[in-house]
Amino acid sequence: MLGFLRRKAEPDPSPEILRIPSKKFNAAMGAAMAANQELQDIARRAKSRMRDQKRPIEQGDLEEVLRMLSDAKRRIDSELEDEIAKSDDQSDTEWNKDGYDRLVAPIFRMANSPQEIIDLTLRAAYGGAKSARLVYELIIAEMDVAVARFYVTLNAGINTE
Repeated sequence: MLGFLRRKAEPDPSPEILRIPSKKFNAAMGAAMAANQELQDIARRAKSRMRDQKRPIEQGDLEEVLRMLSDAKRRIDSELEDEIAKSDDQSDTEWNKDGYDRLVAPIFRMANSPQEIIDLTLRAAYGGAKSARLVYELIIAEMDVAVARFYVTLNAGINTE
């Protein structure tokens, strides 16, 4: 569809192979999928709250979304640790730099996305953001971006021409 935007993969100048324990990679993929679902659910609730015109967005609304993100992060981390602990797979997955950058790094990033969004929100709040509504909209936008980025990453990994 967007073939004109597709760049030719440049050969990796470094023959370095990155190894990741299979159980860690598999657990991270599960964590990324869980984070994807959690972010969609939290964003849906937050958008619903935005449509409620009876009262303005206040600090309590921001704190509620941050709490939901924190709870999601805690569940995801627990699930990740449990998956790694229960796996007895001792093999490694091997990745060249390009493959790692295109698939592995985004999977680990998605698994950590609730924490990234919390950190971004706190930086905005501590940086002097005055409007609770704008920060709330920022949180929603960041959740939507994380989900979209993850889908694009998965799509790019599957559709190799």
